[in-house]
Amino acid sequence: MLVYFAVSAHFLRRPAFQYQIEKNKCVSKQLMEVVTIAHRGSKREGELIENSMAAFKSSVEAGIDMIELDVWLTSDGEVVVFHDPTFDRVCQTPGRVNETKFVDLPTLKNDSREDPIPKLEDVLDTIGDRVGLIIEFKQDSDELIRKAHEMLQRHQRTTNGTTIWFSLKNKINKKLQKYDKTIPCLPSIIEVAQTYVLYYLGIFPFVNLPYNVFGFPSDEIHAARLHGLIPLPMVICRAIAWAVGGKPARLFRTTKVVDNMRRRGMPTYILGVNDEDDIFSFGLTHATGGLTDRPKWMLANHKKKMFKSLRSGEAEFVERGSNN
Repeated sequence: MLVYFAVSAHFLRRPAFQYQIEKNKCVSKQLMEVVTIAHRGSKREGELIENSMAAFKSSVEAGIDMIELDVWLTSDGEVVVFHDPTFDRVCQTPGRVNETKFVDLPTLKNDSREDPIPKLEDVLDTIGDRVGLIIEFKQDSDELIRKAHEMLQRHQRTTNGTTIWFSLKNKINKKLQKYDKTIPCLPSIIEVAQTYVLYYLGIFPFVNLPYNVFGFPSDEIHAARLHGLIPLPMVICRAIAWAVGGKPARLFRTTKVVDNMRRRGMPTYILGVNDEDDIFSFGLTHATGGLTDRPKWMLANHKKKMFKSLRSGEAEFVERGSNN
């Protein structure tokens, strides 16, 4: 048993599996250098509305490294950028995205403004090749995957390594991983959980991972959120949330998993860098980039601090590697 864990610890520090490193050649240097990522364009800054064209333009013009957005398919086959399955929260009206024709979509609303729900094609036209892109698929639809992929091809985003796609739902994520292996993929919720189970069992260094980029939340994990994403009884979700509680969750506080992934050539992004505590979490976990709801705040006040934390983590990473 001691020999097993000694071997596991060795390969955790020195991942020598060429099939994994070969697989990660689809990850560009640009993705490894990403520090700031605008979550849904902007969610918590001024009058801007999440996943609106105005939010994306604002983040790009501010100098963000990458934007993240969500996609659905309308009932008449248009790929639109929207987060929730229903319109209630962001449009203040009832209805479901996948049951509504594009022409009948309501507008995005808050107390200050209204914006149309954008098409993915229009967002790609607007951002061009100025920033990287993360696309989250919210709907289990082969047509959605096919149409989104065709748009990415038209905009030359399937081969340059600057676009990532994924779904938090494992079934959809498996489809994306198979559909085009040249597009880097983030893990689903289940794949994130599996990764840490493998780590604590000592198996992680020997596993060929199904994704090319790693991501995890800085926020506390809540049982209701887990229950909506993982087909487990609520009592088990509550137990998991209690066991890994905290901000960031205790599960993610080890730097060894992230350091191993960086050695495999994988970027690691932390979701929810929105206040001073989150900046601390960013440095604590050795993540290479952070998703924020406040891109201008991050760029104005904290990009240098995050970059310093990242470089400090890299220096420590190199130092640990040199001692082996």
